[in-house]
Amino acid sequence: MPPTTMNIFISYGRRDGRELAMRLRDDLQRLGHSVWLDTNEIPGGVNWAQQIENAIEHCDVALALMSHASYESQWCRAEQLRAIRKGKRIIPLRLQADSEIPLTLEHLNYLDFTDSVRYDALFRDLVSDMTSGTAFNPREDTSTSPTPYKSNGVSIDNRNADEKRDAAAFRKVLRDLRAEDWLGARAWWPYFVFTYLDMPTLVETLKQGELRAPAFTGKAKGRWSRYVRFYFRPRTPEAFFAEGFGPVNKRGAHNGIMAYLLFDMEAVLLHTESRFSNGNPAQTGKTYKTASYFKELPFDRIYHDGWFTADEKDEILRLREAQVLLPEKIGLEALQLIWMRSQGEYETLHRLLDAKTWQRWREKITRRSDYHLFNNKRLFIDRAICEAGGVWIRFNLPQREEDRGPFVLQVVAETEDGQKYRWQQDDFTAVRDLRVSFPTEKSPYKMQVLINGEQAYAGRYTGKSIVLV
Repeated sequence: MPPTTMNIFISYGRRDGRELAMRLRDDLQRLGHSVWLDTNEIPGGVNWAQQIENAIEHCDVALALMSHASYESQWCRAEQLRAIRKGKRIIPLRLQADSEIPLTLEHLNYLDFTDSVRYDALFRDLVSDMTSGTAFNPREDTSTSPTPYKSNGVSIDNRNADEKRDAAAFRKVLRDLRAEDWLGARAWWPYFVFTYLDMPTLVETLKQGELRAPAFTGKAKGRWSRYVRFYFRPRTPEAFFAEGFGPVNKRGAHNGIMAYLLFDMEAVLLHTESRFSNGNPAQTGKTYKTASYFKELPFDRIYHDGWFTADEKDEILRLREAQVLLPEKIGLEALQLIWMRSQGEYETLHRLLDAKTWQRWREKITRRSDYHLFNNKRLFIDRAICEAGGVWIRFNLPQREEDRGPFVLQVVAETEDGQKYRWQQDDFTAVRDLRVSFPTEKSPYKMQVLINGEQAYAGRYTGKSIVLV
């Protein structure tokens, strides 16, 4: 799907940011966005400050180019402060490794544009970030419009997904919920339902264009495994135990690479075949269907996201597993975002998808880290750089000592002429950074990292640069 057209304001220091600012302007305009720069947007005789204020007022995204000059510029600081005060979404871009970050932007994650060689890849990340952000804007009132969603479920084969009869009542509950002050930073949660997948299942789902219940992928048995499950929130207790690679000597099912799929809540919830629960239905044995029951769900507990007392523990953990269920399989028409955990896993998905499938879904795929969807408590690959003669790997270091090993770690590279190089350690203990060398010189190669026999990363060295294309 094409990205949403946006109004973009670029704040930069003229002395060292002009070249990148103009390049970004030209590339963003080619994608159809409207971009405002003070180099050529202010006619003679017009109040300069007022024009900047108006541009910020009407922008959807403000790009703050952080450089030596912008740090010293009072105008840049004023632009940043105004954008913050107006509630605009700000994406900082760092131009120099030693440039200071202004206090107004300290709390924001930034994109690292310090390496001009990687501009194309970084520009794609920027566009992905901007596109992903639009999904958090409140929906227009759809109380008189049908939800644009169809299901391919076996039990409702070839039927359009008409809405529930009490759809208007559901929407009122959602409007009231989204206005609750106690949501705070979780204010965007009630616009989505969440499900998480391991990498093989994600690849198959995107290729097939449908999401199947566990029973139909051979991953589970039982009554409830025949339903596609969505959660009202990320970071459920089940996800906590499933996320990341566990040591080889520890039992348990782990999703080494894990991605969240975010679906439009109204589209899923208002489907005539959908049901919902106030906990894991495999444990509660109950599901509900009407708006009157939905209104009674204790969302302050379902969305609870802090510490709790021993007396509260059982109730809160149960409610964090509250779900929306649809039978057998559904299409991806209501899919809004595919949220990867790290740059390394984003690149791996890119490598595992064929070109056609990647182009179909790429605008929905993000690896943003400024929203807390993942627990990040176990081992996974944060990023990797394939270069001449080897690969540099940065791991997410497990928080607990008992989760830091041992692992069976394999790194395999194959050159274009079929030569293979393998590095393996059977008792690997997690470290932050690892460098593995190959006698590949400058030959292009593809490579993969396996943890306990499961793919943890897939990448490629082109022989010319480290950029994945």
